[in-house]
Amino acid sequence: MERLLLVFGGQSSEHQISRMSASSLYKQLNKDKYSITLVGIDQDGHWYQIDPSVNDFTVNGWLKNSQRIDDIYGLITQHDVAFPILHGAYGEDGTIQGLFELARIPYVGCKVLASSVAMDKIYTKMILERAKIPQVKSLYIKKRNDGTFVNITTSFEENKDYVGVIEKKIGYPCFIKPSNSGSSVGVNKATNREELIQYIEYAAKFDCKIVVEENINCIELECAALGNDDVCISSIGQILPAGDFYTFESKYQDENSKTMIPALVDVAIQEEIRELAKRAFKAIDGKGLARIDFFLDKDSNSIYLNEINTMPGFTSISMYPQLWMHEGMEYQDILDKLIALAKE
Repeated sequence: MERLLLVFGGQSSEHQISRMSASSLYKQLNKDKYSITLVGIDQDGHWYQIDPSVNDFTVNGWLKNSQRIDDIYGLITQHDVAFPILHGAYGEDGTIQGLFELARIPYVGCKVLASSVAMDKIYTKMILERAKIPQVKSLYIKKRNDGTFVNITTSFEENKDYVGVIEKKIGYPCFIKPSNSGSSVGVNKATNREELIQYIEYAAKFDCKIVVEENINCIELECAALGNDDVCISSIGQILPAGDFYTFESKYQDENSKTMIPALVDVAIQEEIRELAKRAFKAIDGKGLARIDFFLDKDSNSIYLNEINTMPGFTSISMYPQLWMHEGMEYQDILDKLIALAKE
């Protein structure tokens, strides 16, 4: 029986989503195949060994009867493989992946480089540009240590007239996103200068690097990558958000938001998206898994890559497992495959 370390929670803004993912995942893991140690990280960064009788990690008492872990490194090295179902900073950004590398333990998901690059939207864009993968127009805004905001140019110079640059090159409406954040946390749509400044200041609460993107009349599409050297790409799924765009609230709290598999778009477009997804996964040196998100412009049928999620959600409504289940895989088989890829 393999000793599996399941790590969840974490210090990021996606802490609760990680606990939701872990609850779904733990129920589906084959208990006859894996001896599972449950480790929860609270929002202060403290590690706890969770009482296995608490199988719903979404409740307030999820740390009841848990034991604080002092020798974290020692605990990690006692296992055959780790499954860090952590989303966002300190979990999906290469940090915990580096810890597993030091401990010489196989782990599910992308390695340090791919995790850190894909987590940072700005540097993802740079690599995708080199790989000739289309993206919407965007600008890099940075909050300096003195509290002022500047536009970082393509030659990495600082322009203090960041508002003027955005209005000239992007215009309204536009989207403001923290560079290192997921699950649509901190994302807003600005329709005028007042909102632009307000939403940039809000995004800066999550990251000092901020992306401003043009608004297009689009359909949101997603696909799943599975594999190491020989990567498979799933069918294309379509997001039907309840609101104007797919916010954190519409994703996890609004029952009117829906997903559709396969997407209601032309087959040729779906095939092009799958090819772009495979190229993007290889461009960041992806391993194991990722969910890759695209925009399809309704007016021009142009395809744009939105982002790469190296540890996508595994909640009951998450697109990643749904996409592979549509391909005929059982949820439990997806998890077995990911663990096998980690050891590979």
